[in-house]
Amino acid sequence: MLWFYILISVVAVAILAIQLYWIWMVRKAQHVYLKEVQSHAPTMFDVREVLLQGDKDLAVKLYCEIFNLDDVDRARKEVEDLERSLKD
Repeated sequence: MLWFYILISVVAVAILAIQLYWIWMVRKAQHVYLKEVQSHAPTMFDVREVLLQGDKDLAVKLYCEIFNLDDVDRARKEVEDLERSLKD
């Protein structure tokens, strides 16, 4: 009977170790994915470059994406302010 308890304990520890390993791997994969997504995310420098090229609509879209805005009118106003400051 003692061998049965030892076997159950070993199996339980093995299952726990496998679960902890998978949790560690998922967190590592999330970290790598988030780092990759952030490296491809638009920045205000991209908005500036697009404005200098003259495409105001794309600049507004990028601005909305950067700041997670749904209010396009507000984003358009901010981009116009940015464009004015670039021309000064």
